[in-house]
Amino acid sequence: MFRMTTFAAAPVFALLLGGTAHAALTADQVWQSWKDAGALVGLTVSAATENNSSGVLTLNGVTIASAGTSGLTISDMVLTEQSDGSVTIVPGADIGVTMTGATEGSVKLTHDGLTLTARAADGGLAYDFAAAKLDVAYGSTYPGASIDGTEAPKGNASGTVGFTNLSGTYSDTPGTNRTFGLDVKADLLAYATSQDDPGMQLKQSTKSETQGIELSFDLVLPTTIALTAIASPTDFATALNEGLSVSMVTKQGDSNGTMKQENAFMPLDLVMQAGGGEATALFNKDAFSVKSMAAGLNIESAAGALPVPVKVTSGPMEFGMTSPVIANEAAGEYGFVLKLSQFSLNEEAWAMFDPNGALPRDAADVAIDISGKTKIDIPAMIAAGDAGAPPVMPAPESLNITELGLKVAGAALAGTGAFTFDNSVGMPMPLGEANVTVTGANALIDGLIKTGLLAEEDALGARMMMGMFFVPGANADELTSKIEAKEGMQILVNGQPLPM
Repeated sequence: MFRMTTFAAAPVFALLLGGTAHAALTADQVWQSWKDAGALVGLTVSAATENNSSGVLTLNGVTIASAGTSGLTISDMVLTEQSDGSVTIVPGADIGVTMTGATEGSVKLTHDGLTLTARAADGGLAYDFAAAKLDVAYGSTYPGASIDGTEAPKGNASGTVGFTNLSGTYSDTPGTNRTFGLDVKADLLAYATSQDDPGMQLKQSTKSETQGIELSFDLVLPTTIALTAIASPTDFATALNEGLSVSMVTKQGDSNGTMKQENAFMPLDLVMQAGGGEATALFNKDAFSVKSMAAGLNIESAAGALPVPVKVTSGPMEFGMTSPVIANEAAGEYGFVLKLSQFSLNEEAWAMFDPNGALPRDAADVAIDISGKTKIDIPAMIAAGDAGAPPVMPAPESLNITELGLKVAGAALAGTGAFTFDNSVGMPMPLGEANVTVTGANALIDGLIKTGLLAEEDALGARMMMGMFFVPGANADELTSKIEAKEGMQILVNGQPLPM
């Protein structure tokens, strides 16, 4: 069933900090804007006491909650009007949420010098914030589960997520489309978690630290349709066409962490290190796009689930995926990129399945880079799925294989190609060609036989298949293949039609 839960939940806090800007803000105006915005989304924003004296509004016992819940509580808050027309906001030390029901516990926010400054910006409001330290700590108990189905004791989970030297800006800009923006920087992001589930015989703890966090997030909401009114794929498509958009950019420095798990079936003791990276995401009526890059990765595992320690390392990594969202007269761009370089295992791990060194220990590389143009309608595909109707199929117009590569254990595959598609007959008919080169395949098969991972009869079948689709290349242990798609759905491999 179509759901908008995630989209609907995201702006609730944003609406509380929103409102129309005034030339010179007052503390009462900021406080009233929170109460008005809360009412719009079914939340009551209140204080046990309010006292305004000479432009300083002191609130005690602040609560943000829906009917019948305890909600978020803040012990006290001071809003002070400034000579430049802004209002500074200093929350008290006691900020948190109490959880009741099957899962019980609390979430508490602690901070060192957290301040917010509300100011007019582009006809709306912006909030600048900073804190030397900000931590969110949680603790909970939850119904347990057992391996044998018997009644189990409750499980426990706790943790802390913390920022050091946090700063940033939140903005709310009105207009035909209302834009919410969030920019965050922190010198350090650290977290620590623990879990104890007696019924599952599981104890787990994790720790991680990441340097130099930066995040920029923008949410655009059309004013012509309420977010909570989006209840169907048709509504979703309407919102997209009228401006619904989400975009994000992130950067981070080096990170390191540990994970320990006590469990009879899957004991773990991991140490992880990763280089810096960056990522972007975009979703609107024209495109869905996710891209990320990372400098490298090291993971070391002590003997536990496996009988020997395992160390995995890699060089730079890259991932990307792009797709049109709503079908138009003109086809949109799509693409997929996956690149993993210098992926390697330590000798102890290799020796588990190749103790005699039959296979080369060369680091592995994976490279996939394809792109093209297609017509696709994601809301229509969701609607068809909800209705149990025949699926709405994409209509590809082109496919470019820029890079298709794999290197492992001394063997390598490389391919390129380009195709166009004729969709006039109801299904895409390809035209074009691809060229593939494989080196070291026979040596790899010989090595797999020596390790016992591949039986002689299976190797014979693999070699027969290579003989059907490849011809010898110019160099030793080199195979090539030319795959052509011609008019009339005719497929040729090295000039021979399929089936061969």
